Amino acid sequence: MKNAARLLTTIVICSLICSCSGLTKTQTNTARSFAIATKDISRIPSDIYFRIYQLKSESQTLQLNAILATNDSAKESIQFLKQDYEEKLKFIEIADAYSTSYQIVEKYASLVLCLLDDSYLKEFSKSKDAWQAGFTGLIQKYNQVAVTKIPPSVGNLTSSIINEIGQLRISQLQKKYLRNAIETARVPFENICEDFILLDSLKLKSELANLPDYLDNNYANFLENIRAYERQGNNPYNYYREYSPIYSGWLSQINELNALATAAVQAFRSLKEGFAKLEEYIKDDKPGPPPQAIVVLMTNYSSLMDTYGKFQRQRQMLIASSLLK
Repeated sequence: MKNAARLLTTIVICSLICSCSGLTKTQTNTARSFAIATKDISRIPSDIYFRIYQLKSESQTLQLNAILATNDSAKESIQFLKQDYEEKLKFIEIADAYSTSYQIVEKYASLVLCLLDDSYLKEFSKSKDAWQAGFTGLIQKYNQVAVTKIPPSVGNLTSSIINEIGQLRISQLQKKYLRNAIETARVPFENICEDFILLDSLKLKSELANLPDYLDNNYANFLENIRAYERQGNNPYNYYREYSPIYSGWLSQINELNALATAAVQAFRSLKEGFAKLEEYIKDDKPGPPPQAIVVLMTNYSSLMDTYGKFQRQRQMLIASSLLK
């Protein structure tokens, strides 16, 4: 009986030790890779949206510069400048609202990385209070307009982690918070992914579909004003030399943004499917290789980054051949 009691006690103690133990190296590497992919993927919608705005803004500025060069009325010119400024402010407000949910995901992924990588933790700890204030503000802004709110549990958990950064070692933080951090964020972040797939990606596609005509119309107006400038006896050579490569740049960026938008939908689909699989995987006491859903995510993430690289190389070649500024 005494031997049986000792054996039972040993089993209970071993079970407790296993349940409190940290992650395996494979689990840690998988979670780190997942967090990095989440951080980068969540930047894409805002990046595409702001670059659409930049193209529109460049074309408006181009048109405006040509108008100002041929307009004799200072009063009218000042009014045109004021209107242009107001339009840009309005777009920034719209873009900021569009980006809120993705900024939440990106910032949260940064916090999760602090539980997985010492270098991230050391850098993050320098601005952890500012991070918490910014994250809380984003949650409040999101919940003011979102149908499905981000629950208080997300903010409560981040506050707890922030308070203990600097007091606990990374192994202690990981053991105490990582599984909970992934579990707590899973449903709200799945909802954000779903919103991108079903709603925001369609907004991007609509904007991109209308963008070529918008740019062409502004560029055509620019050319008409330059011809008027030439009819006044001025030499337009410098205008054509400066602005012809800009149009080539617009075409290149439209191609890139369409490719990125398509790749982003794939990445967000696999990210949405990966959250639950990651949660299951890091809870597994005897984990095997990473789940297939996470393998697919990393493939789609790599494809997304390759798209960036491909067009970066294309831009460099166009610049080298003086076809792009």
